[in-house]
Amino acid sequence: MIGAISTALTGLTTASQKAQGAATNIANATTPGQNVDLAEEAVNLKVAEIAYKANAAVLQTASDMQEELGKLFDETV
Repeated sequence: MIGAISTALTGLTTASQKAQGAATNIANATTPGQNVDLAEEAVNLKVAEIAYKANAAVLQTASDMQEELGKLFDETV
């Protein structure tokens, strides 16, 4: 279960970095010399959002499993 939590946290960090990179590129789109494809950056933001939600769901599921395991342990001890 620790592996799932660690992997999900890494995924959340990666998704946040992807969103930050896309946001920075969008903010700098009007800077002279910058060649920013706004459609691509919008897709990058959506991908980051989906990845973030998926990793948050993994954390919730791991938490639910841990809670259920605790209940089972309490019942048998």
